Amino acid sequence: MDAGAIIGLVTAALFFLGVVIIVIIIFVIRAKVIKYQKEWGLNARGIFSDINSTKAVGKNPASLNGMDRIYIPKIQADFPDFQLAPVIPQVETFIKTFLDSIEDQDTKPLEKLAIAPSLIDRADEIIKDVNSQGIRVYYDNIVIHKTVISEYVRENGMVIIRFQSAVGYLHYAEDEKGKMVSGSKEAAEETVYVTSYARILNSELARQSGAIDVIGLNCPNCGAPLRSSDVTYCQFCGTGVNNLTEDVFGWTFTDIKEKNRMTKKLF
Repeated sequence: MDAGAIIGLVTAALFFLGVVIIVIIIFVIRAKVIKYQKEWGLNARGIFSDINSTKAVGKNPASLNGMDRIYIPKIQADFPDFQLAPVIPQVETFIKTFLDSIEDQDTKPLEKLAIAPSLIDRADEIIKDVNSQGIRVYYDNIVIHKTVISEYVRENGMVIIRFQSAVGYLHYAEDEKGKMVSGSKEAAEETVYVTSYARILNSELARQSGAIDVIGLNCPNCGAPLRSSDVTYCQFCGTGVNNLTEDVFGWTFTDIKEKNRMTKKLF
């Protein structure tokens, strides 16, 4: 076989190999595009296939300041049994329930969660404020993309874990006649909510600082809410509560706010 033939075969082989590589690349890209479309509810032209589906929210999730690797060892040093995995769903349920309660104008679902009484009062105040303005606030198709730990602090005898959650929803408000006054039913809004999750670390210090009243105190026997940390017995079952230790306190949600909108009246 002469040199010309060899060169021809090598050229043909390289050409065939190049075609194979190009085909493989096309298939890989196509597979990724299809996966992206399925994840975000897009049709073949990249348009939301159903704006009313939960997949229509969340095209560009907000960025988070995740510090899990730094803070989890510190939390577990204080509370060896702490595990992040089961807490994340509680955080996300709390956010959704809080927003749903404002939309539905009903705070009873919040009473079933481990939250501070002040948060229920806050939700009631927001609802009253909304009603006084003659509007109705909506949070449709809530999607929480991710939740991370952003801070862990000690103060007033308690510890606080602060979480950041990337949240997407269709957020709008209507007046009493159903006329849109703000927001959009079609354009998804992406934002970040910061929630605080606290627990008593030093019961005596917490009692002196009033932190126990912030978290909310429940009878260790019957679970009934106590009016303040100054009470010496449960008014419902009569159990003495003047010598409570930090062991009887559980984790409690004490705050929720939208990042960068700390003074916003309506969530």
